[in-house]
Amino acid sequence: MRTQVPLAGFTTLRIGGPADKLVEVTTEDELITAVRDADAADEPVLLLSGGSNVVIGDDGFRGTVIKVATKGIKADADACSGAMVHIQAGEDWDAVVQRAITEEWSGLESMSGIPGLTGSTPVQNVGAYGHEVAETIASVRVWDRAESRIRTIFAADCGFAYRSSMFKSAPERFVVLEVAFQLKLGNLSAPIGYAELARVLDVDPDTRAPMTEVREAVLTLRRSKGMVLDPADHDTWSAGSFFT
Repeated sequence: MRTQVPLAGFTTLRIGGPADKLVEVTTEDELITAVRDADAADEPVLLLSGGSNVVIGDDGFRGTVIKVATKGIKADADACSGAMVHIQAGEDWDAVVQRAITEEWSGLESMSGIPGLTGSTPVQNVGAYGHEVAETIASVRVWDRAESRIRTIFAADCGFAYRSSMFKSAPERFVVLEVAFQLKLGNLSAPIGYAELARVLDVDPDTRAPMTEVREAVLTLRRSKGMVLDPADHDTWSAGSFFT
């Protein structure tokens, strides 16, 4: 635990005053313990993921900031059922997408270049270029702060809607520990459902394309809009889209 730590370095906007306390957790047990201890002390808690969907004021945060840095990816794959991939909340999302393409796990490629960590994806029901994570999430393991227990919530019960979920509706209750994705096997993408992406790929809408080509096309489109984070390019320093 550190005290009076400036939070600017933990956000994509590069702004944010000091946290009273900052705890960086690298295991699931550490994450649960940090949240449980802060709750027991009746301290305000800010769970900080990749810092790409948050604005922190110059006054900082009066309470405990828990920086999620848990790691781990476990996959079971076979030709019949595809790949079931369990990903810890602190895994970098774009790195997960890149690995999925390398392993030929299809379904995440259109969400290339989205900043942040995997644990945040079900909260926002992250999506881009015609697809969203609700299409491939099988379940979400959480720490339920109200019931003081670990729960596994299956996709049908997650309340997924456009850029929303039950986790977003009750932000003080659930701590995402792990997300499980059910992905198809193969080197072709999910059907291209976004007209702009289909145009760049020069394919008909609702057809498939090689996942590597889809990723490069998505990154090209995002870069053209200043939406791929670059430490050297201030125009890419944002807190995401504000259209909702």
